[in-house]
Amino acid sequence: MRALAGEVLLAAWEVSAASGELLRPLMLLSAALGDADPAQLGALPIAERNLMLLHLHRLSFGSTLRVFGACSRCEARLEFAVPVAEMAAQAEGRDMTAPVAWTEDGREYRLRPVTTEDLAATLGTPDLDAAQELLLTRCLEVSAPAHTEPPGLPSPVSALPSVLRRFDQLHAAAELSCAVECPSCSSRDVLDFDIARFLWAEVQSAARRLLSEIHDLASAYGWSQEDITSMSATRRRAYLELLSA
Repeated sequence: MRALAGEVLLAAWEVSAASGELLRPLMLLSAALGDADPAQLGALPIAERNLMLLHLHRLSFGSTLRVFGACSRCEARLEFAVPVAEMAAQAEGRDMTAPVAWTEDGREYRLRPVTTEDLAATLGTPDLDAAQELLLTRCLEVSAPAHTEPPGLPSPVSALPSVLRRFDQLHAAAELSCAVECPSCSSRDVLDFDIARFLWAEVQSAARRLLSEIHDLASAYGWSQEDITSMSATRRRAYLELLSA
C-alpha cells in the first residue's frame, strides 16, 4: 500500500469525487494499492475494509486521528486526538472475516459478514426494514442435515431473533468507537467513528491544499504540475516560504 500524495492523491481525489459516498473508500484503496480492482475490494468484509482505511490514513496523513463530535448531554463541541494504532487494535483484536455457523430447529445456518457490495445492493430499498431484510437474505445461507428437508423459513428472515443477534455480534468488528469525557459537564460518552467519511474529508482537504500550492508555484516559476507534485511536501513548503518572504 502506498501513501496518497502528489499525483496519486490528486487522481484518487478526482475519481472518488465522481463516485457515490459508498464507493469512495474503495476508490481510495484502489489508488493506494496501485489501481486494484474496486470490485474485488467491494467483496471484502466492512471490518477488513475499515482496517485497510486506517492503515491508509496512517501512511498518508499521520498516526493520529483528530475527531470531532458533540456531547450527548450538554451538546458541547468535542475535539480530541486518537492514535490510529488504538483504533486499528479494536478491529485487529476481532475475527473480521469468518462466518458464523449454528444449528437450530432442524436448520443449519451460515452467516457471513456484510460487504460494500451488499450495502450497495440496498440503495434502492424503500426503508430501513427492507434494507435490513435484504442484507440478511444476501448474507445468510440455510440448509438441512443430509437426507432431510428443512422446515420453511419464516418471512421476513429478520423475524428470527437468533439471526439478528448473531448478525449484530458478527459486525461488532466493523464498528469503530472511542470513549471520551466532556470537558464542560464531565459526562462520559462513546462516539462512533466512520473512518471512510473521515479519510475522505482528509483527502479533500489535502488535494485542495496541493492544488493551491501547484497554482502558486506554477504561477511563480512556470513549473508543470508534474514537476511540482513530484517534489516532497517539505520542498514545496520551502519554495512557498521563499515566495512569501
